[in-house]
Amino acid sequence: MPIVLSLIGQLNVTDRLSRTAARDWLARAAVWFEGVGDVVLDARVVRDGEERPVLLVVLHPAAPAAEVRLGASGRLRVTATTSPAGPGYHVFLCGLFWQLAAEFGFRWTADDCTDPTDYFRARQRAACERHFLDWLAGECRAAEGHAHPVSVGLAPGHGYTYPAEVFTPLGPRGRRWLTEVSADPAKGRDFFAWWGPELDAPFYRDRALVRMWCDFFWRPPQTEEEGELADQIANDLASAFKLDPAAELPWAEWLELLVAIQGDDDGFCVTPNDHVLSIELWRRSVPPPAPATGGVKGGIGYRRWPVRVSLDGGWSVEVPGELARERNPDHTWTAWDRTRTVWFHALRFTKPGGTAPTAAEAAEVGRKSLPEGEVLPPLDRDGLRGAAVFGAVEEDGRTLWRLSGVVGTAGQLAVCNVYIESPADRDWAVRTWRSLTHGESHKS
Repeated sequence: MPIVLSLIGQLNVTDRLSRTAARDWLARAAVWFEGVGDVVLDARVVRDGEERPVLLVVLHPAAPAAEVRLGASGRLRVTATTSPAGPGYHVFLCGLFWQLAAEFGFRWTADDCTDPTDYFRARQRAACERHFLDWLAGECRAAEGHAHPVSVGLAPGHGYTYPAEVFTPLGPRGRRWLTEVSADPAKGRDFFAWWGPELDAPFYRDRALVRMWCDFFWRPPQTEEEGELADQIANDLASAFKLDPAAELPWAEWLELLVAIQGDDDGFCVTPNDHVLSIELWRRSVPPPAPATGGVKGGIGYRRWPVRVSLDGGWSVEVPGELARERNPDHTWTAWDRTRTVWFHALRFTKPGGTAPTAAEAAEVGRKSLPEGEVLPPLDRDGLRGAAVFGAVEEDGRTLWRLSGVVGTAGQLAVCNVYIESPADRDWAVRTWRSLTHGESHKS
């Protein structure tokens, strides 16, 4: 079970708050969080599934955003999962919410607050650290019995295909590590990216490392969000270096990050070009070793390898980790780089009489809608049936090549189009379409 901090406070209100008033209060709180400093990566008010305002506060990529909600009666609720980021995050977050109460003039209701580590009440840091180590040992024991590559501290369904026995936010581990931490939790301290609450060089370094391992795309950014991510990683590494120039930092990957930022021709990044720092990085960098399995550049980064992405309707597809990805308002999904695009849409339908079509029947419906082109070998595996064609198309005055494919399963049809600028990527396009799976069929 994750370690979750749950706090309840009460604002002093005379009348019931409307949703607009609650949203305004949360917006003021968001501004306050943003003013705390660079420890807060993001603070924004969004709407939940019931159209109620909720403030999301992000401090660390290893943990979900803390949620702050305000009810009509003035009841303030905070929910924050602090594992697996670490006890330093838990301690810092407690302090941050004590400051929030002081700044906005309310109190937390002690009897209604829940903290598995008891730090929010007792403020005993050593006890909090022991609780996190015990949590990690339990996670390792649970993972030991699984035969497949396992994850500790990462969200289910992350989809990484990087060759690892154990995935963690700070990089891969061997299965022996699970056994060692299970027997002696103290050996798991370096698993946590935020061990102490201080905003020191290890804090900034490890926050950057989590994003380099799990999120970074190892190419120039293609969206504003990617540009912001690159800037934040670069800023964290620079902060770590300034706080401790002797610290062990990922020099080669840092230099690679700056090269990607310099290749940003669209202005998504704002990190300045620091020639002095670049020279220092060139001096300290050692090229990372190539992976033993070959074929992909070595170094930090799960997304240097393909990633299996979960899609609507229980589908998933495997795409290169460097592709940008977006879920669109029309319930389609797109992944792309400068020369390749993958487009996906799932459809549910029934036959006359309300019965669900078989996989073959769904695929036949989809096949009839395919454009003209080279007919590719059909897909027939794991209860799936599919058809596809390949050919040239004109898009905005230029010639592209398109694979138009469909895959059917009982009651559903997946439509997958792959666009490429070079016909040399034809085999990749075919592999991408054929990688579509439904449910658990991709797990062997």
